[in-house]
Amino acid sequence: MDLDRHPLAYLRRRHHWSGDDLARLLREQARRRGLRSGIDRNRIWLWETGRATPSEESQLLLAAVLGVPGAALEQLRWPHWLPAFDQPAPFSPEGSRAALREVQITRMDRRSFLVLSSSTLIDIAADWARIEPRHLSQALDGQAVDEELLTWLEQRSSELRALAARPHPRVSALIDAHLNTAIDLLVQDRYAPAAGRRLHAVAAELAHCAAWLRFDADRHADAQRHWQAAVHAAHQAGDRDLAAVALSDLAYQATWLSRPADAIRVLDHARSRARTAAARSLLDVRRARACAVLQDRHGTQRALTSAEAELEQMHPSSTPPVISWMSIADINADAGRCWLDLGDPTRAGTAINSGLSELDPRRARTRAVFLTYRAEGALQDRDATAAAADALAALDTALASGATRCVDLASALIRRLDDRPEPPMIELREYARERLAT
Repeated sequence: MDLDRHPLAYLRRRHHWSGDDLARLLREQARRRGLRSGIDRNRIWLWETGRATPSEESQLLLAAVLGVPGAALEQLRWPHWLPAFDQPAPFSPEGSRAALREVQITRMDRRSFLVLSSSTLIDIAADWARIEPRHLSQALDGQAVDEELLTWLEQRSSELRALAARPHPRVSALIDAHLNTAIDLLVQDRYAPAAGRRLHAVAAELAHCAAWLRFDADRHADAQRHWQAAVHAAHQAGDRDLAAVALSDLAYQATWLSRPADAIRVLDHARSRARTAAARSLLDVRRARACAVLQDRHGTQRALTSAEAELEQMHPSSTPPVISWMSIADINADAGRCWLDLGDPTRAGTAINSGLSELDPRRARTRAVFLTYRAEGALQDRDATAAAADALAALDTALASGATRCVDLASALIRRLDDRPEPPMIELREYARERLAT
């Protein structure tokens, strides 16, 4: 194992500890517990190079030094419990199980304040793109999982995916419960290869849904962890499109978090393995969004043109459920956002109007986002009445959807209007204060 890539070496460098420093901290921790320890820098070196594994006692001492709850050691095993947030798990059966187990930890998230670094986000995509063509590991073998339970999980995951598209106060808990069941079955490792692929497909689909619910709730670190788990599980299931879509979601989040350059590099890797036209169309749209933020007009137009061309090749019979919602409405409305970023509000308004008119009315969260974009375009066009009307509609739609991300987007736009004296803006601010106070 490469010393620079071992999570313990990464943590030690991040804390500016030498091998002697960490060994001293571990010995001090042992003394506090009334124990004796002979840990020295050579022992640390053996752990970091993979030549030795710390004993259970040493791992408990290390967890205390790093502030990691002891429960994580049993749940994630060495070295996956180490809080080296940008050390992606390998695309192997063991690594994928570790990524899935990570989302099961229900204690206070030791990494809730962190999001994947640029290099790690891109490494995850690059690793998947590089390893995906290889034959999937045959190590997932053993006793068959009960067929009735497996079929039931598949049916429920499909129903929960449909529920997740609409506001529902209990859907997140239901998805988490079913995801935990799938992960428990996977970790037990008692299934035939065919059943293992089906179980991983269930886990991938549920992790993907759970990630979006967390993203909509502005829980970005948690969303990233679930999308990463979805990529791993989809890889083990042999589902290239679901893995590519989950990577595209990570890229979309990167653009949302003002990291468009990261998004483009992730999307390049994801598109290299996408199988269907619908998946490639989505990847192109998200590339256009990132290019627009970077003020790359040529790149934006090229990506949008490609997205439309791919969508024309989309066939319902060959389109996986995870991307079946993709439509010209999404391309048009996202194109409108691109033209807004590129300073062309008139062209943006035309595209967003087209997208909104064609959008499935059940997609409330998407509608709230697109209405906010249209309000911003009207604001750039100096149409206070239209901007206020769209901002109000966006806020109402976002509140009805229950998505914090959408509410925050609409609220942020309304806050930008605080110094506008026009009557429609004054009425909008008063209305927003009343709605947000309830």
